[in-house]
Parts: sequence; structure tokens; C-alpha cells
Amino acid sequence: MLKKRIQFRTKFNLNSILLQELFVQAGKLIKQSNKVLCISHRRPDGDTLGGSCALYHAMKELGKEVDMACIDDIPERYHFLADIRKNIKEFNYQDYDLIFVSDAGAMYMTRYHEVYPDIFSGKVPVINIDHHSSNDNFGTVNIVDINSASTTIVIYKLLTFLGVKISPNVATAILCGIYNDTGSLMHSNTTLEVFEVTGKMVELGGKYQLVAKNLFKTTPIQTMKVWGKAMERATMNEDGVVVSVVTQKDFEEENATSDALSGVVDFLNSVPGSKFTVLLNEDERGNVKGSFRTRRDDVDLAELAGKFGGGGHKKAAGFTMPGRLHQETRWKVSGGAIDNLLGNESKSLPNNTGKPQELLSNILQIPEVKVEA
Repeated sequence: MLKKRIQFRTKFNLNSILLQELFVQAGKLIKQSNKVLCISHRRPDGDTLGGSCALYHAMKELGKEVDMACIDDIPERYHFLADIRKNIKEFNYQDYDLIFVSDAGAMYMTRYHEVYPDIFSGKVPVINIDHHSSNDNFGTVNIVDINSASTTIVIYKLLTFLGVKISPNVATAILCGIYNDTGSLMHSNTTLEVFEVTGKMVELGGKYQLVAKNLFKTTPIQTMKVWGKAMERATMNEDGVVVSVVTQKDFEEENATSDALSGVVDFLNSVPGSKFTVLLNEDERGNVKGSFRTRRDDVDLAELAGKFGGGGHKKAAGFTMPGRLHQETRWKVSGGAIDNLLGNESKSLPNNTGKPQELLSNILQIPEVKVEA
């Protein structure tokens, strides 16, 4: 049973009537539920897994029967999260009376709509918790706070508002999301609120050293070698865009997976004088993933990623499209799934890049990326 609702003692942005109303709606669904499912997005990172893990233990605290689910394997670097290896891949969603989805900027990011087409139809209520401006509000209740640096901070606000006990396991999971999305408290989104929540989680028993060690201080040799390939190929074009490419062959040569690239784009983004960074890589499923990063305030990468069916934040965004990278004299992306998008006119970005065809050419130049059927 939910405890009496309390207000924040620190200066969190809970003055929003809408946000408070969403918390109340979520609280009603939680109170009515008995069996809860916590879903992470595909290719899971520390924020989505930290979010699911925090909700898992919080709901356990309330006496619920709870499962965690992710369609992909959980990377070993996150195995320190309590009970994270209990994640399941398959389930009957109708066995649950409440579903949480953490850090999924759009419904497709879970990939469960492909397996269970009616999972987000409303038959089972869904609480969608996120901090991406590109979120498509696929839930029954959509708690999307774009001012929060991580989804786990949004979850902290929700749990605190509802008076749910935050155990050391919950606190550690919340720290995992914070450290993941702020680059160990070093990115520009590391606000006063981030430090306040981080301090509170440490006070409540969160193991910040364990989080930092696993996310940023533990690097297998295979990962180092893959990072070396990404850095070796890094170039900066005449417009100040840093670009690099990693292929599936590179991963196979080093006995690594595409998860090994996690974090390398932030290192590439440290090049002085660069406008933003683009990292392209193949994955094991026949896709090409693009990751964007910038340190500048006058570049909107969420809008840029949106041109290719992706999304994210202003300073950190990405996209995924079916295809492969092939090197001729330069690089190109092959695969027809993006053709319709690239054939359409698009709104001009602040840097006047115009059509997506011109966008790819202007951004990537050396090595140039072309999209063809």
C-alpha cells in the first residue's frame, strides 16, 4: 500500500501542476496493480536498466509481484545492479495489470510491439517514464520530464512524491542512470538537481563507487581495441564535424559486440573546435547505428537525428536504420529502408543543411556516407 504522499524538501521542479497530476495518476495505477512488468528499451544502457531496476525494487517494497524484461541481452557491465540478471525476454503481457517502460523515447525502442502488437493498445495500462523531448507518448500515463538529466531522476521524483521507500538497491539503480546519462557527472547536463539527487542517493545507501567502477573504470581488452579502431578512423571535415566508422568485421576481429562502443562517442566529442561528432557503426542485426554528440548550445542533434527516424536530446541523439557500411574510396550506407525518408523535403536545420541527402553529404564528407537502394 502506498505511503502518504510527501513533497520534496529540496528545490526540485515540482511546481508543475501537470507533473504532479501525472504522478497522482501513476500512483492510482500502482495502487490498483498486483503484478507489474518493468520494460527496458532495446540495446539497453545504464539509464533504462537503472530505471527498470529501481522500479522493480520499489514495487517489491510495495508488495507487488514484479518482473523485468528487455528484448536484448543485458551487457555484463550492468550485472552489478541487484537482480538485473532476472530480466526475461518473453512473457504474456496480459498476465500483468501494470507495465512500466523506462527511458524509451518512442514505442519502437522496446521492440516488444513487434512481438506483441497489442502490448501498448491500452488493454494493460502503461506508465511511460522518460526524459527525451522526442517521446511519442505511447503510454496510458506519460511522465516525460525533459528537464531531468536522466530517466532515473524522473523515477526518483515519482517515488519520492508517492512516499515510496528508497532502499540502497533503488538508490544504486538511480545512480546508475544518472552516471550513465551525465557521463559520470561531467556532461553539460550535470545540473544542481543532478548533484542534489546524487547526494541524496548516496545518503540513502547508493553505491556510487560501484556504479562508477562498472560504467567507467572497467574496460575489457576487446573494448579497448574496438575503441582504437574508432579513434584511428576519426576525421574532422571542413565544417568542423568529427566522424568515425566501425564495422561488424571490426567487432568480429576483436571478438566483441557492438555494445563495446558504449562511451567512445563521448571521447570523440572532445576534439577541440569541433561542431559535433558522428559515430556510425554496424550491429549484429543488419543495422547501421548513428550516434551524435555536441558540446555546443547552437546545435540541435535531436532535430538532426529526427531526419533519419531517430531522436534523443539536443546535445546527444542517434538513429538506427537497416543497412550495412561498405567502403569504396569512401564509406556508404547500403539498404533501401531509408529511401522514402531521404526522398522527402525536410525542414531546414539551424545550419541550413536542407534536404537529408545534402545533410548526409555535408555532415560526413570524409568519409562520405551515401544512402542508396
